[in-house]
This record gives sequence, structure tokens and C-alpha cells, in this order.
Amino acid sequence: MAPKREITVSLKTPMPKGYSFLPKGNQYKTLHCRRLTHEAGKTLFVVEDGRKAVGIRVPKSIFFHVQSLARQTLSSRIAATERRDANLIHQAQAELTILFPKMPKNETEVVLKRAFRKNSGRVGRTTQISMRKKVQLAVIAHIRHVHTQYDQLLDNGMEREDGRKATWKGVQDVLRQWSSNAGKR
Repeated sequence: MAPKREITVSLKTPMPKGYSFLPKGNQYKTLHCRRLTHEAGKTLFVVEDGRKAVGIRVPKSIFFHVQSLARQTLSSRIAATERRDANLIHQAQAELTILFPKMPKNETEVVLKRAFRKNSGRVGRTTQISMRKKVQLAVIAHIRHVHTQYDQLLDNGMEREDGRKATWKGVQDVLRQWSSNAGKR
């Protein structure tokens, strides 16, 4: 494999001859364009607008090849993503049942739908913590917003941390009502 050669350029830098611009945002296309450009021994240009990357410039032949691959594999990639997402929800639901067996079903559904919604940036989508911790944090957030005066306190000017401290006893009371000893492993 040829050595990686990447050059960072400004958005205002003229496009090199024989290159195309791929805007940031499509992970599949970006990863494949990067890999194929490096494998071909060509220079990859990382395009920045000020301080942040906005895309890459890659050889046109690679750009069009990856565009074609992306179209050809779209349905299988969507199906794979749907399977992963369904598995994630299934794991979260199983953990919820273990940790909070007395939690009302309608509230379980709300927690799963909100905390694990794709592209939400919420705790359920992180890969940095265990499923157990994700579920615990999601339930705590749900209780804080639905079963305490937390949002009203914030609306009245209270800082987030102070609001969390002020409602913690109420959160703990609901957690105890919904919990079981099985969740304390």
C-alpha cells in the first residue's frame, strides 16, 4: 500500500486538475474515497473553511467510483443499519426490564424512543459507556423531566446543576419505586 499523503487546504484554494470535492457528512463515501485515494498513491486534500474540515478533494475517477458503489450498496447498508438499531433497542429494553422491572410500560417506551433515537446525540447512542449505564442515565433524565419540577425550575432561571440537585431526592424516590434488587449486581 502506498504511503498516505494528505494536504490540508483552504476552501478558497483552486481545485486540483482531475479532482472532485466530497463534502463532509457521508461516512461511507468519505471512508471509501480516503482509502481508495491512499491505495492509489494519490494525494488527498482535506478542505477547511477557517478552522474546521468541510470535506475532501479526491481524484475524479475515485469520486465517481465511490458514488456508484454507494448507490449499489445503499439498500443493504440501510438494512444492516436497521438491524443494528433494532438490536440496540432490544438490548436496552432487556436492560430496562432487569434494572427497572416496575417501570410502567408506557414510560419504558418513551425512554427507549427518546434516549435511543438515532442522530439525537442523547446518551443511548453513545459508544463510550455500557448499556447498563446508558439505561440508568436515560431513566434518570426521564424521571427528572417528567416526574419532578426540573423543567419549571430551569424556566424560572435556575442553573442546570442546581436544578438537578434540587430534584435529586424526587428522582431517587421514583428510581426506588421502579427498581429491583436484581439491578444491583
